[in-house]
Amino acid sequence: MAHDTRAPEPGTGPDGGASAADSVGGAVHHDRKAGGPGEQSKPRMDTHPTDDEARIQGVVVQTRADVGDKSPERIADVLRQRFNEIGLELGDDRIRALAAEVAGA
Repeated sequence: MAHDTRAPEPGTGPDGGASAADSVGGAVHHDRKAGGPGEQSKPRMDTHPTDDEARIQGVVVQTRADVGDKSPERIADVLRQRFNEIGLELGDDRIRALAAEVAGA
């Protein structure tokens, strides 16, 4: 009885196995064609509009998770940097108050 199955050709990788293109149902394509019109090919940022207060609270929550156990001065430095990165200008009094909130939590 003859079998009409075909084994994948050895790959050029270090292990000599089949390439991802040889796998059944594989999603890897070597031709790297661009997507069609309207196809999302990159992550979408700011999918939902947010106001400044929501952005501030998001930074506070993330800062609490990252450096909540540090000194209020260190927390304030991190908050200043993060607000600067997202383009929000907050006064020093507000940043110190937010740092105290993070440190006290």
